[in-house]
Amino acid sequence: MRGMQIILAILMAVQCLVVAAEETFFYGSCDASAAVALDKNTFVVADDEDNILRIYSLERPGMPLAQYSLDTFLGVQDESHPESDIEACTRVGDLIYWITSHGRNKKGKWRSSRYRFFATKIINQEGKFDLKPEGIAIDDLLSALLSCEDLNLKASVGVIGEDSGKSLAPKENGLNIEGLSTNADGSALYIGLRNPIPGKQALLIPLKNPNAVIHGQSKPMFGAPVYLKVQSRGIRSIEYSSYHLRYFLVAGDRSDKLSSVLYSWNGVPGSVPNRIKSFTNLNPEAIAPILGHDKIRIFSDDGTVAHRVVQKDSFDKLVDGKCACKSLKDPKKKRFRSLVLALKK
Repeated sequence: MRGMQIILAILMAVQCLVVAAEETFFYGSCDASAAVALDKNTFVVADDEDNILRIYSLERPGMPLAQYSLDTFLGVQDESHPESDIEACTRVGDLIYWITSHGRNKKGKWRSSRYRFFATKIINQEGKFDLKPEGIAIDDLLSALLSCEDLNLKASVGVIGEDSGKSLAPKENGLNIEGLSTNADGSALYIGLRNPIPGKQALLIPLKNPNAVIHGQSKPMFGAPVYLKVQSRGIRSIEYSSYHLRYFLVAGDRSDKLSSVLYSWNGVPGSVPNRIKSFTNLNPEAIAPILGHDKIRIFSDDGTVAHRVVQKDSFDKLVDGKCACKSLKDPKKKRFRSLVLALKK
């Protein structure tokens, strides 16, 4: 009986995948870390190496149609450590909620800019999109998370405001938020953790009052944590698709030793997500369902992809005539990939 259940699960996962289109390249950025659809042909994408939101056209992929700096809104003060490490977003109506990693840097050093939860409002003027900050940028979400004893996150955070050493870096034992999704009716959000992975299960934390939080009307209120069995991986991205009436999530381990895998989940706590596809040549960091369509977009963080250039075109010393994408001086040469998947209901 157990063997038959496994076979049926595999068949369901295979049937879910219909077609994988060729990769599309977008320019002006390398480290795509969060994305959401504005309409069926337009997306906004964040880069975890800066505090800029970029709007792209699917019909005319290339450089951004528009871009918006968030430095002032996010209150970034330290010019030597300016990045907020934006990692995830989700849309509810005309609001897009965004969240940063809430983790230390790769050396375990505390950087206050990396702790933000905020929102932007979508302005649509005859098909031309604009983004405006909404409410306030919250910088104390971490304290609220630590106050929930059933989450047991203190060991992954250490002392707030103090450097810890590399042991609490995001790809070691430190906290790392990389997922954010609305629930089915838009009343709450799921915060997805890439690290820690308690009991080898991915952790989702329901935030029950996001709108009140970003408007400064209430402290964060959390629901019971949800644990997902995704083969000892954490959440790299998660998003609810109103077309499919289910969630899609990319799961990966904390340190990139395992391949990332795409799953679907029915949203019922305790149920096991269905495995759809693994990625071997893509670094998937963001899922964005196309509105009203069976297709979803997967965006790749290509900051470490090697480019062959001459030394004057790179901020860093070349290795075998190559540098990482994020080291390129010319924004027009920076690029990231996107893959579209058509999935059955």
